[in-house]
Amino acid sequence: MAADRAEQAVNVEQWQAINERDKRFDGEFFYADRNTQLYCKPSCPSRLPKFNHVCIFTSAEAAEVNGYSPCRRCRPNGKAVTDLEWASQAERFIHNHYQHPLSVNSIAEACHGPSSELQKVFIRIYGVSLLDYLDRVRMDQARYLLIHSRRFIKQIAELVGIPSASEFSRKFKEKEGMAPTLYRRRVRKRESEQRY
Repeated sequence: MAADRAEQAVNVEQWQAINERDKRFDGEFFYADRNTQLYCKPSCPSRLPKFNHVCIFTSAEAAEVNGYSPCRRCRPNGKAVTDLEWASQAERFIHNHYQHPLSVNSIAEACHGPSSELQKVFIRIYGVSLLDYLDRVRMDQARYLLIHSRRFIKQIAELVGIPSASEFSRKFKEKEGMAPTLYRRRVRKRESEQRY
């Protein structure tokens, strides 16, 4: 049934069950966090999401059809989340939230697991640490904005989650071997030469 697959708003009774981590509601409904893109059983011991981020599903299958991944802690679909799936959840979280201040702890908390374990799993699967991967995502976006926008360096720094223009410039120079303004100038010059 289509209604069984649709996302629903959380009601007072469901929110109370989630807040109290009430096992009696396990299997009756599943809640998903729009911020983390994970879904859980009501009894899940993970940190509670904000009320306005929560949506309800009548089944684990419905949550997954709507793009949510199962929580590693409470295993809402009855299956263990593999290390690859868990690392992919962290990768997706970084891509969706790189503009915000992030730490290893905040990423692990959003992915419902201990930070030291997630860090080890992520390094084993992706070959880089969580923060190195975060820097890579931020620098990819910064390069794109430098080439395709006329924004000031300070604006680009803020858009990629680095609060200070000087820190952004320093990090960019470490990764690219040149200052962001020089990078922008060189790429644009090369592109204009290729057009003619």
